[in-house]
Amino acid sequence: MAIEYVRPVSYTAFWARRIALFALMLMLSAWLATRFGPLLQVHFLALYTAAALLALLALLGAFIGFVNLWRVAAEGGKSSVAAVILAVPVLMPAAYAAWLYRDHAPLYEVSSDLADPPVWLKMPVYDQAWLGVRPPPDAGMRAAQQTAYPGLITHRYDAALDRVVKAVRAAAAERRIRFSGEKVPAAIREQEEEETLPPETPGGIPVPRRRPDVIPGAAPAEPAIPIAIFQGMVTDRITGFPYDVVIRVREAGDSTLADIRVAARYGQIDLGVSADIADAFLKALDDQMLGIAGE
Repeated sequence: MAIEYVRPVSYTAFWARRIALFALMLMLSAWLATRFGPLLQVHFLALYTAAALLALLALLGAFIGFVNLWRVAAEGGKSSVAAVILAVPVLMPAAYAAWLYRDHAPLYEVSSDLADPPVWLKMPVYDQAWLGVRPPPDAGMRAAQQTAYPGLITHRYDAALDRVVKAVRAAAAERRIRFSGEKVPAAIREQEEEETLPPETPGGIPVPRRRPDVIPGAAPAEPAIPIAIFQGMVTDRITGFPYDVVIRVREAGDSTLADIRVAARYGQIDLGVSADIADAFLKALDDQMLGIAGE
């Protein structure tokens, strides 16, 4: 009499595959909605945390499926393999973030001038929601930055303020920094407006240049030390996370100083992204100043 062996079924393995697929779809949907859509970073982090927990649950189910396959030859081995393949990509960003967290100081903003950081034209305030209230920058954070990023310092240029302002605009455009507000001395603003005007009309008649209004006895509106401030934001190319930026340019004797301050909008640690943004901008500014000097 023939005996037919019926293999048991590991339903846990099949559910692990479904859960892993759902976790992967959840992560990709949240990322796309953040990178190209209206989803805020704080909401993405919540959805990604849920996806990572589901991926861990799927790995546990896949492990149980492998055990059942080994012990009783239960069906579900392919589903367990598929669950692992689908769950690992979900957990890789979390593993990479944990590695960065270990190697970076717990900072959410950096500044090239620790003694006198550039002041925001409009203080960036955002609801941290479930991430909790983060403390304002203090001396401890500045000391941690000094230790973690000693090369992030003020840049000094032997050039006039207007030349550095021109280089700041070019460097910001190169680094995809979009300005939302600025405070520039009137003389530089008028000079920029004049440069955009056509030199003459089609009939050959020169266009009169705009002259500032002079009010006798009026107090000067410009500060004693000419200073230009630009505030804007930049988004990370991969994640789409936004970072607020303020750039300050001021005269110091025969030189001009340039500083930058970058802050992540959400969370209490930016994993070194703010420092990378600041360093990349200052390097681009150096290149722009070399280009202007060579003109």
